[in-house]
Amino acid sequence: MTPSETLAELLVRRGAEQPGREALTFLGDDGTAAAITYAELDARARAIAALLDGTCRAGERALLLYPPGLDYVAGFFGCLYAGIIAVPAYPPLDSRQAARLTGIAADATPAAVLTGAAFLDPARALLEPVLREAGVPAAWLATDTAPAAGA
Repeated sequence: MTPSETLAELLVRRGAEQPGREALTFLGDDGTAAAITYAELDARARAIAALLDGTCRAGERALLLYPPGLDYVAGFFGCLYAGIIAVPAYPPLDSRQAARLTGIAADATPAAVLTGAAFLDPARALLEPVLREAGVPAAWLATDTAPAAGA
């Protein structure tokens, strides 16, 4: 990484120069490893950026609701590619997390909420009233079902 190179530029370059090289490995709580190459991560980030480009303007915020793992990383890079400010948070799994998340969402006023398909409906049911009250018509995007860029 050169001093003037951004993380997004680094991923684009690595995706072109070392497409098959493993970029990240995530080790789950159960010991199962999930890996992604630079080319795969670049393609997923581009697909997410394309979704965001259709719903947000550069400089707006997106709430990222992912459990730890590769989907979060792809969502984060998708935001970087699109010029969107990522606001990471955990998906609501219990009432304590839900209360915290509604505060984060109200403060962030996101233009989009990114999550996996499994969390989309529960997160929307919890947060849409909060965002509506704040006057924020957020787009709800399941990024794990986004087609790969160029597909």
